[in-house]
Amino acid sequence: MNIDNEIRDLEHRLAQRRLKVELLARASGRRAVRSLVSPAGLIGAAALGFLAVTGVTRRQHHRPVPAARSGKLAGLAGLAASAAFALVRAQFGSPAQIAQVLLSKLKKSPGRHAPSRP
Repeated sequence: MNIDNEIRDLEHRLAQRRLKVELLARASGRRAVRSLVSPAGLIGAAALGFLAVTGVTRRQHHRPVPAARSGKLAGLAGLAASAAFALVRAQFGSPAQIAQVLLSKLKKSPGRHAPSRP
């Protein structure tokens, strides 16, 4: 083989590998966004926001919390809950659509139906 042909083949293989890496990176990015905005991910974010808000706003009887500190924590929890709700609305559009998706998921679950007997 000629040295020019070997160089050309090597450059071609490098270009193909570079293209494969770029396509894989794009696909991985899309997959990550899809999983973050998946219904399970959004429900988890909503649950986490709910738990954060209830944990922050829960009253402690044995020691008083300074008003400034509790106000900051409640504000941060409110921001987290707002961001989670915004993600849910961005995915589904409206509360009615969220309810429709949840109902369709419940109807599709395989363990909820009684087995049929011949």
